[in-house]
Amino acid sequence: MLSLSPAKWTRILVLIAAGLLLLAAACGGDDDDGGNGDNGDGDTATPAAHDDEIEPQPDVPQEVEDDVTEAVGGAIQTVASDTPTFHYVPNNLKVALNETTTIEIANEGAAPHNLRIAGPDGEWTTDDDSVSDPDVILGGDTGVLEFTPTLAGTYTFRCDIHPDVQGGVIVAG
Repeated sequence: MLSLSPAKWTRILVLIAAGLLLLAAACGGDDDDGGNGDNGDGDTATPAAHDDEIEPQPDVPQEVEDDVTEAVGGAIQTVASDTPTFHYVPNNLKVALNETTTIEIANEGAAPHNLRIAGPDGEWTTDDDSVSDPDVILGGDTGVLEFTPTLAGTYTFRCDIHPDVQGGVIVAG
């Protein structure tokens, strides 16, 4: 029969406990849901943006122009219009990464408009969106939106008042 002293038993138990702690740390505790969106309680969680890339963006409700309009001196302009249909011109914009760009929105129509950029989470009306000020731009008025993209990629924007027909893209990079 094997006989161990109390000191040897203590060492063995300490080694077993340390091994179990290392195993537990390696197997869990990083809040990773394995990419399936299940947070463990049966609910499906909205996937968060990765640290280095944006999530897939919503579809653009308006045909995107071929020509790209780049921000100059930290500013870029677009026009919201009603005729012949609700649209932005230009609606294919390019801004610098990690720099604030002021987007000036001129409402040349009679209907109210605004401009909302879907944030890195790729969802509308969440905390990471950027929205024009004022959030409703009346006919003949102008608004501004300060946008500082920290992740490279193509962001979708739209008019919240005409979300099914009026929008565009902003390429940050």
